[in-house]
Amino acid sequence: MTPSLPLVVAAFVAPAVELPTELWQVAPERKGAFAINPPRTKDRAVLLIPGLKIHPFRPSYATRPDLREYQQPNSELVRTLAKDADVFAFGYAQTVPLDAVAMSPGLRAAVGRLKQAGYEEIALIGHSAGGMIARVFAEAHPDSGVTKVITVASPHGGAELASLKVGYPKVQAAFVESLAPAVRAQVAGTGKLDDKLQIACVVCKVKRIEADGLVRLPSQWPDDCRKAGVPAVLVQTDHWHAMLAPQSVKVLGELAREKLTRWTPEEVEKAQRVLFRDFDK
Repeated sequence: MTPSLPLVVAAFVAPAVELPTELWQVAPERKGAFAINPPRTKDRAVLLIPGLKIHPFRPSYATRPDLREYQQPNSELVRTLAKDADVFAFGYAQTVPLDAVAMSPGLRAAVGRLKQAGYEEIALIGHSAGGMIARVFAEAHPDSGVTKVITVASPHGGAELASLKVGYPKVQAAFVESLAPAVRAQVAGTGKLDDKLQIACVVCKVKRIEADGLVRLPSQWPDDCRKAGVPAVLVQTDHWHAMLAPQSVKVLGELAREKLTRWTPEEVEKAQRVLFRDFDK
């Protein structure tokens, strides 16, 4: 049985649940060992959090953490980020709603290890649902040591395909359905963006449509972020290459390195005209 809307939404306020998670140090790489006690070589740590990966033929793969291509030590993104930061990768089982992942003891422990290691800055960079997990975590744990959140092609307002209830194994139903617009609308506003938190939305777009091939632009830079002055950076790429495309890698390296400031209402309005000029808001 797939979870009903109330059950999915309830996961946001439910007690933290145990689920398989893993933390890897990918730069400098720790061969043959997980990042249990990460050695600090720089003042900044970057934690990469992945989004949904559907496993239609091998559902058991969704029940355990894995490293994505862009999280690998030899990826262009990791090499770029490693110029200014120690880089870590987070993995998690995709068997519960994304909000439950954000509230999981595993993610809290992973960030806690980075804080304990003495990093002056901790940046969470999340692709797709991973960006939402990063944001929910930072909102719920303002004293965690997280100083920056960068969301990349993240469906803050939901993704329509998540409402179809087809194309994914039952074991991933709770996670996928937590991405539906109706669910995101119900949990919107339950958290609060700390004014001290540096945050940016990387908005991905492909030619001729106001989306990245999966997530619409207003969902990637939602109304509450606009009202809070959260800056948006446009990247011309599709959803699936958002962490791999050269322009994306360059932008993420800059955002991770630079201090992020909130936009004025005038700056937000100007960006809205550029991003949404042909979009029915």
